Parts: sequence; structure tokens; C-alpha cells
Amino acid sequence: MMPISPQRIFNQRGLTLIEILLVLVIFAGMASIGIPRLYRTSDNIRKAARNMTALTKEIRNRAKLKNSTYRLVLDMTAEPHRYWVEYIVGSRPIPSNLYEEKSSEPISDTEFKKDSTVIKKEKELPSGLFFGAVETINTKEPIKQGIAYIHYFPEGFVEASVIQLTNRSGLTWTLVISPLTGQADIIEEEKLLRDLNP
Repeated sequence: MMPISPQRIFNQRGLTLIEILLVLVIFAGMASIGIPRLYRTSDNIRKAARNMTALTKEIRNRAKLKNSTYRLVLDMTAEPHRYWVEYIVGSRPIPSNLYEEKSSEPISDTEFKKDSTVIKKEKELPSGLFFGAVETINTKEPIKQGIAYIHYFPEGFVEASVIQLTNRSGLTWTLVISPLTGQADIIEEEKLLRDLNP
């Protein structure tokens, strides 16, 4: 057996220590970049969920006070995703052909007017957030692109619905809007109406 010289042991330990320090520096760099970004996305989705929760209560109250049918419009046609509020005086049923592309009697969007008292102008979701899907009791499938509507009636009822907010990288929260109270409950995971009403 060949004896190991003290010089060789020193060189091996020194190299190992340098490698460890290098790995620690890399981890520290990655953490300084990644952790704030993770918290920022989490804060954005939390803030957006709270804003939407407050908005849905306000729309329900306004529909009752103004004896009007309101709707929350969720626009997923382009990025950033946007939303706004529209209304029409009186109680109006939801057209059965609202989401049909080829319909003999399409809904006239000119009947509804934007309500700038609830939201002054169209709002955009924070950077990096999107509407993942919108589903109501009246949609056949969750809507993942285009424009979706959630209706609020003067009698105090709301179209039962869910709105998914997502960063498209594994973080998805769901707002579940109650048809009786208009209250939006936040679930910190991806859900659809069929998941909630077995």
C-alpha cells in the first residue's frame, strides 16, 4: 500500500471546501432570485382573489339596489386578461345561446352597458396571473378562452359559478360564488363546479 502524503490530503480537503462554498454561493444566488418571485406571485394571486371577492359582493348589492341585471365580464381573448362590469335595467334571463358560436339569435351586447361606478374602467389581472377557467351552472364546459359572464339578478340571486386564477406554473386558486348570497369563497387549489357538487 502506498502512503498518502500530507500535501495530497490538504489538496483534497481544500478542493472539497471550495466545491461546497461554490454550491452554497449558487444556492444563495438562486434563492435570492426565486424566493422573492415566488412570494410576489403568491401575493398577486392573494390580492386578485380578495379584489374579486369584494367585487362580487358589490355587484350583487348594486343589482338589488338598482333593480337591474348585472354581469361580470371576464375577458380571456388576449393577455393580460381583463374584467369589467355591465348592466341592463330590470330582470333579464340568461340567453340559452350565450356561449354558442353559431346561433340564429345571438345575444346583443349593445343591450348591456358598462357600469363605471363599480369599476371605473376595465381592470387587468396582475402580471403573471390569468383566468384559468370560468364555469357557471349554465355552461356546458368550463370556458378557458374568449369571454365569460357571471350574472347577478335584482332578486339577489347570482349565477352559481367558479373562477380559477392561475399563474400557469402550478399555482391555481378558485373563487366559488354562492348563488344565494353572492359570497365568493377562496379555495387554494384548482376546482370546478362538478368537484363541489358531487
